[in-house]
Amino acid sequence: MSIAANATELFRGFSKLSREERFQRLLALGAMTTEDIQFLKQGAIKDLSLADKLIENVIGYFQLPLGVATNFHIDGQDYVIPLAVEETSIIAALSKSAKWIRQHGEIQTWIHGEGILGQIQLAKIKDFERFSRIFEDNRQFFIEKANEEVAASMVKRGGGVMDLQLRRLQREDGYDMAVIHLTMNSCDAMGANIINQVLEYLKNPIEKLTGEDVTMCILTNLNDQKLTTARVTIQNIDSELGQKLQEASLFAEMDPYRAATHNKGVMNGIDPVLIATGNDWRAVE
Repeated sequence: MSIAANATELFRGFSKLSREERFQRLLALGAMTTEDIQFLKQGAIKDLSLADKLIENVIGYFQLPLGVATNFHIDGQDYVIPLAVEETSIIAALSKSAKWIRQHGEIQTWIHGEGILGQIQLAKIKDFERFSRIFEDNRQFFIEKANEEVAASMVKRGGGVMDLQLRRLQREDGYDMAVIHLTMNSCDAMGANIINQVLEYLKNPIEKLTGEDVTMCILTNLNDQKLTTARVTIQNIDSELGQKLQEASLFAEMDPYRAATHNKGVMNGIDPVLIATGNDWRAVE
């Protein structure tokens, strides 16, 4: 929830307020509307129509405590961060850390790249060299047809299929497996549905032109084409505290037992935001 006002004063003493007083602060910050507040006050959702559209065998909704982390100033903009989580102290720690950084440093973020990835698998290639030649000769044709026939609306928004790359994997039985990586700009969308449609569309022309059988068409959640980076800079940090932070980080890098808990702590801040905003936290993990 981004907010337009200078939030320092309205963040002050937030954790000590009653629920109603928090609502009024968030309303004053512009982080919530009166409709948002009324929705939260109503409590449990009784209408199952949305749940029935999302999953199968619905019997109800499962609710988690919903809170907000305060004091965040990211890329020059004030934010209130929603988190849905059951564990004590996560929101308090986030808010306290954000206040410290707000006073003595800054948080900056960048997005590198703009693609999402999908895969077309051909499990057993009869002649990989022949397949590779045909693929390279028709790469641009595949891209253009996919953009024209399936991703036209995405192209109009500035996205669409960007590239196709061929990978060769050696099987233990001596055969070659071919995997085609499709890179697509899905603009502001997560893009799972559209990229799967594109992959399925390309199955027939690939099989027709190469004479090889496509086994699977599916997106991958391992995306090295788009990376979000956040950097926290803190000025004038106590040298002893800084050294302890470095040693704690090194401990996690060197020891898997520490790394498990270290990484769990990182996800303590990530998963609740993803859940509260309706995103796929399993894909991020």
